[in-house]
Amino acid sequence: MRALLLVLLCTLSPLLMATETSLDRVAVVVDNSVILESQVHDRLLDAIHQLQVNNTPVPPEEVLRDQVIHQMILEQLQLNLAQKAGIHISDDDLNKSMTEMAAQNHLSLQQFQAQLDHTPGTSYAAVRAQVADEMKIQQLRNHEVSARMHITQQEVDAFLASPAGKAALASEYHLAHIFIPLPDQATPEQIQTAQAKAESIDQALMHGANFAQVAAANSQADDAMKGGDMGWRSAAQIPSIFANVVATMKPGDVSPALRSDSGFHIVKLLEQHSAEHHLVHQIKCRHILIKPSEVLSDAEAHARIEQIAAKIKAGADFGQQAKLYSEDPGSARNGGDLGWVSPGTMVPGFEKMMNATPVGQTSAPFHSRFGWHILRVDAVRDQDMTQSFREELARQALFRRDYDENLQAWLRELRAQAYVDIKSH
Repeated sequence: MRALLLVLLCTLSPLLMATETSLDRVAVVVDNSVILESQVHDRLLDAIHQLQVNNTPVPPEEVLRDQVIHQMILEQLQLNLAQKAGIHISDDDLNKSMTEMAAQNHLSLQQFQAQLDHTPGTSYAAVRAQVADEMKIQQLRNHEVSARMHITQQEVDAFLASPAGKAALASEYHLAHIFIPLPDQATPEQIQTAQAKAESIDQALMHGANFAQVAAANSQADDAMKGGDMGWRSAAQIPSIFANVVATMKPGDVSPALRSDSGFHIVKLLEQHSAEHHLVHQIKCRHILIKPSEVLSDAEAHARIEQIAAKIKAGADFGQQAKLYSEDPGSARNGGDLGWVSPGTMVPGFEKMMNATPVGQTSAPFHSRFGWHILRVDAVRDQDMTQSFREELARQALFRRDYDENLQAWLRELRAQAYVDIKSH
């Protein structure tokens, strides 16, 4: 979706354009929902465009269609569950996501909307709806998969003391992945068939087959249409089935077929680089907040903060004024003290003013979504946050290491419990 504009502007595949399909009939029944042939057709177009934009050879249409339908079934199941769970994407969050997409395509939101509305076969409203669905699915996954995973401080400490924890701070790996799944309680024949397919794929890759094309045609992972690209991961964030193998690989290497409980995996190391120590520029500051309310208009709140600022400029003690007038109960009792603030902790307007205020100085009154503020910067420092960073990295690594396996297990359960009827075409 992040390169969606470029994807949508690609030339249509002659192979697909030559296909005559009835687009108004039901293609798949998923529990109480249906996927129409027109939706499959549109998604197939999008998949071909994505592969073309990434310069990935397009698999045979029937193979790609099976891949697309598999993904659409899982998406529909997740959207059904998200609806039952009451997951809703706010207009603010959706607008922010659309603005980010526009910026990634070097366009304003208005230009992005106009471009989409003038692109045959799509519209800004359709793309906005698709992004909303993706955000719902991500929220659902975060909730469902996170509920399966519990990381304790003891696990964090043990991980940091382990070779894997030390390696996590040393290197990061850019990986691509092909996943051949096994059903729950797979029979020996099913295991043998899946293994034979994985080994055949591995042999083709060893003889120069394009990894991204093979992934798009065969992988059952979520990243299949991205050529299997898993992005950058530390050693500890790599699924345990890959970890030892990846550590011995060089960029460009492809692993043999690897067996896990969920199926067979083939991984390619695309790139590798080292991590660095984590220094954070922190600011120690205090603030005073006046909030508009039903009895205090925004203009009156602004006037009040101006009066307080004038008193401080005339010599009044900032901390005493904060105790008397600030409406931030967490800091007011401590003279407005917010302690050492790291980047990204405060809302953007507050952080911008904090960064612009010299040490020992008080800012001019300014506005945020909380109300009207003044702040005073007491000190700055470049703090070595390596230990805190290490612990946070360990938590992320332990989470991401097990996330993929837990996600696949959850998706298998979701699929196994569903009624799915794929119609012939």
